[in-house]
Amino acid sequence: MTKYIRIKSGEASFQLVERFDEVEKAANPNAQGEYVECKVDSVKIDFTKVKKEKDGKAETGFPEVARPSEEKA
Repeated sequence: MTKYIRIKSGEASFQLVERFDEVEKAANPNAQGEYVECKVDSVKIDFTKVKKEKDGKAETGFPEVARPSEEKA
């Protein structure tokens, strides 16, 4: 059975919430805390690719699907 993979690329705003046991760790942007949740908003799809899957891996060489704004009316 032939299957296809769709890859959407774009932009989004997100809010990642982590929990820390010390204020110094929480204030350090490089510190990793306990994951609490991640909210994703304002998703904007820039383009979509569709690839044929072969043996569990996507084949390359398929053209990008035209963006809706590029389609002729």
